[in-house]
Amino acid sequence: MAARATVIIPTFGNARFARWAIQSVQQQTIQELEICLICDGSPQEMISFFKEMGKEDPRLKIFIYPKSPRTGEPYRDEVIRQTTGEIIGYCCHDDLWLPNHVQEVEEALKTCLFVHSIHASVNLPRDVGDVNTLFSQVIWIDLRNQAIVNKMLGKQRIPTLLGHFPNFFGLTAGAHTRESYLKLGEGWVTTPKRIQTDLYMWRKFLSAYGDQCSTIPRVTGLNFEKKLRKKWTEQERDQELKYYFEKIADPAFLRQIDQVAPRVSYPSNGPAKLIKWVKDFYRINQPTRYQSFADQTSRSRSESAVII
Repeated sequence: MAARATVIIPTFGNARFARWAIQSVQQQTIQELEICLICDGSPQEMISFFKEMGKEDPRLKIFIYPKSPRTGEPYRDEVIRQTTGEIIGYCCHDDLWLPNHVQEVEEALKTCLFVHSIHASVNLPRDVGDVNTLFSQVIWIDLRNQAIVNKMLGKQRIPTLLGHFPNFFGLTAGAHTRESYLKLGEGWVTTPKRIQTDLYMWRKFLSAYGDQCSTIPRVTGLNFEKKLRKKWTEQERDQELKYYFEKIADPAFLRQIDQVAPRVSYPSNGPAKLIKWVKDFYRINQPTRYQSFADQTSRSRSESAVII
């Protein structure tokens, strides 16, 4: 029997923390899933670790590949063509899905072919004082806005510091029907340099299906910006993801997420606003002094801040 959804989780390197992303998928309100972990050159120790997880849940299948030039995009295409889910979603190995993600996506895809939920990045522990400071950015866009679509398609080049076109939602937020993917002229392939791998794929859907692409106006996943945590150890990343994995099991916390919306608006005009937005988006002005996850949570608690 076909699964209701196929879930692709790409992983690479020493990423024991990926267990929390996997478990956030396993604990979806919709359980009829095939969960595909794509090991893009993962070391044998990690492969063995994930295989042990697979023994506990037959839905979890491990796909092992040599390291690709970028993030294993062609492997995603191979896996999609081997699987059966009517809809296809993605979860980064260092992100978390909220328990209702597949449910929200499945409902939205009844009336469209490609969909995304709102991209929300979790603040560093030192910056979380209460529920209102949980997120460093929440990017509220709507694909019905053609100006947004044009920016994503590269029809209006944005002078970001990394030379990229803007991507308003990451891999974890995107989903599509199987049928629409198979009808594309080209699916996941190795992405050219200087463009995000997920954006390169999203453009194919936006170009092919236009007004059949839609936005879910809710946060259904948590993003943990890697750039802000680049000096963290694997253990520190594991601790943070475990902490929030346990939080998202609490209905009260999920209600708080629905209520919190530090909206980051994309500027429509003016180079000064563009530059400010780019700096905010990439958090160029972040403090440079390194603090570990434990240091940050300890400091926040000592200052009587609420770590939610």
